[in-house]
Amino acid sequence: MLTAPRGILPAVVTPFDAEERIDYGAWQRIIDRLIGAGVQGLFFGGGQGEFFALTKQERQEMMRECVDMVDGRVPVYMGTGAVTTRESINLAVAAGEAGADYVVVITPYYLKPSQAELADHYLAICRHSPAPVLAYNIPERTGVELRPQTVRHIAEHSDRFIGVKDSSGDLEQIREFVAIRQAAGRSPFHVFMGRDHMILPGLQLGCAGAVAACGNVIPEILVALYEAFVKGHLALAESLQERIKPLRMAFSMGTFPVVIKEAMKIVGLPAGNCRRPVSNLSAEDRDQLHRIVEEVLATQIRKPIAGEAA
Repeated sequence: MLTAPRGILPAVVTPFDAEERIDYGAWQRIIDRLIGAGVQGLFFGGGQGEFFALTKQERQEMMRECVDMVDGRVPVYMGTGAVTTRESINLAVAAGEAGADYVVVITPYYLKPSQAELADHYLAICRHSPAPVLAYNIPERTGVELRPQTVRHIAEHSDRFIGVKDSSGDLEQIREFVAIRQAAGRSPFHVFMGRDHMILPGLQLGCAGAVAACGNVIPEILVALYEAFVKGHLALAESLQERIKPLRMAFSMGTFPVVIKEAMKIVGLPAGNCRRPVSNLSAEDRDQLHRIVEEVLATQIRKPIAGEAA
């Protein structure tokens, strides 16, 4: 039985070798590491996974390979967004046929579609997708804002539309997305926080979990945060959220999404480099990132005090 969307979903990187080819052997190691850390699912083909740098053929191939590598151990969330509705549908169908449990569809980028056009876009994808659909709102990257009223409209017209990953950083908008689950006749609607430094506030507003880039590097800390919240250990959850902040704030040290790949190398994971034009960090910035990662990892995750509650 398919697990309901919840928990910590690392936004998994796509590892490349020295010739910028996808390195599936490295990917298997990364996947095994993350699943071993207790994550509740894996999100492939997102921004951190450099979907924008992959060819259509590579995207379809990696869908099949990633599902095989996960081998049913956790739910697979597959990014299938594209500029056009036709291409998004084709990718969603390919992901479903490959065995992905959910598809996550970023808003069309470069274009600036109206809210009515966005609604039509998602409803068309929902009609064709073999797997349930979540929208992906990240206006900072796409220049397109998917508004709560539009999300509500889509949810009210398609049971296939079951959630949204929101990376806007707007907590009031998160609150409005969460309220969609209370719409008349609506099955549960799942909202995921897409900002690593705001996971706890999102959970407190009713998010089902978080899609987290930092999960590639510090999955145990993120899983512990989620579990502490679920069990009512708020003080512990707050301390873990604070621990994540230095790594999340380090994202500005390089061109997205290089910092997480550099941090993964520091902890011994074979992330490889980003595809050009994104370049590696300077030696100075790499040293600084090394200190940040060591600091985040230095403190052991404390166990909750008996009787501790939110």
